[in-house]
Amino acid sequence: MTAPPDCFRFRKYGTVGPDHFDTPAGNPRHLFSKPGGEEAWLNREYVPHVGAFGFAILAGGFDLARCSFSLYRKFARDLITKRAGQSYETDAEFYGSDGAIRLQIEAKASPLQTERLAAAIRQHGELQGLPGNVVKEIEYVLDLKPEFLWVVGPDALDPARHVYAVEVSGKNAKFTPVPGLPTPPA
Repeated sequence: MTAPPDCFRFRKYGTVGPDHFDTPAGNPRHLFSKPGGEEAWLNREYVPHVGAFGFAILAGGFDLARCSFSLYRKFARDLITKRAGQSYETDAEFYGSDGAIRLQIEAKASPLQTERLAAAIRQHGELQGLPGNVVKEIEYVLDLKPEFLWVVGPDALDPARHVYAVEVSGKNAKFTPVPGLPTPPA
C-alpha cells in the first residue's frame, strides 16, 4: 500500500513509495529501502520474516490475535553484551494465553546468515558458548524467555528446520533442537 504522508520515510526522503505496511501494533514498515531511487533493494530480512510469520499462522496454527511483528523493546537488565535500556527489535513473537512467548522467530536475510547462526547454536548448545557476534543476535532470549526459538531464512522455511526449545537460567540459555514448530498454545 502507499505510505501515508505522515510516514517517517516520507519525511526523510520526500516520497512515499508503494511498499508501506503496518505491523499488528500499527507501526509503519517498508519492504524496500530509499524509495524513488534508481535502484531498490529489500529492507532487512522481510521476505523470510513475512514468510515465517504467515507460515506459523497458516501451517503452524498460531493465533494472529496473540502475536507481534517487528516489535521494538528495551533490554530490562544488563546481559552478556547488551546493557539495560538499549533498544532492540524482535522479528515475531507468538504468545500463550498468559502472555508468555511460546514461539520467537529470528529471521535472517540470506541462507548463509541462517545456516551460520543455526550451526553455531547446534555446535555450542548454549548462549554463553556462542561467539560474541552470534550472542548479540539472539541475546534477547535472556530477557524474553521464549519457550521456542525458530531461526528462519531463505531455504529454511518449510520445513521449519532450525527450531530450538529454550531454557533460560540467569545469563545463559540452553538450546535443544526440536523437529519442527511446536504446537500452538490452547
